[in-house]
Amino acid sequence: MSLPPQRTLPAWADVSLVAALGALQTVAFVHTAWWWLQLLCIAVLARRVFAASVRRAAALGLAFGTAWLGAGVWWLFVSMHRYGHLPAWLAALAVAALALALSLYMALAMAAVARRRAGGWRDVVVFAAAWLLAELARTWLFTGFPWLASGYAQVDSPLAVLAPWVGVLGIGAVVAALAALWARAAAQRGP
Repeated sequence: MSLPPQRTLPAWADVSLVAALGALQTVAFVHTAWWWLQLLCIAVLARRVFAASVRRAAALGLAFGTAWLGAGVWWLFVSMHRYGHLPAWLAALAVAALALALSLYMALAMAAVARRRAGGWRDVVVFAAAWLLAELARTWLFTGFPWLASGYAQVDSPLAVLAPWVGVLGIGAVVAALAALWARAAAQRGP
């Protein structure tokens, strides 16, 4: 079943929206009682990706991931600048480059979701699987960077009971599946 048409946004607005949501979802890592905010942010990302071309979906994934990681690892700037005596501009550039490089996994994942769009519940499975693979790649490949795995934001949520069985990456996949399910349900009701 295909999605009803959603209001289209210009590319810059779409990318800006998901970038803002990527940064906003880091609040769920700090204020763990706000775990639901992450679910909402990822659901909006999923809704935008489900209606996007492959190229736009990649841009959305890149924007979401860069803002998420940039907002979440800002403290590296302090470490590099204050304690490592790196010039401020270079420390800021290093943090931005790290966030951008690590978000390439999310860009590839969202492009894969757009490419494999099948409709219905299969979109939910594809989104959750792509999310899991992106986080797995980010945490393991090229020495990995496991900071800000999405499951960590769920430490005080009802999903925390799954941790002994599926681990932090599994919880992240469950979050992605629930968010995609929410996005599909919202899409069925219309724009």
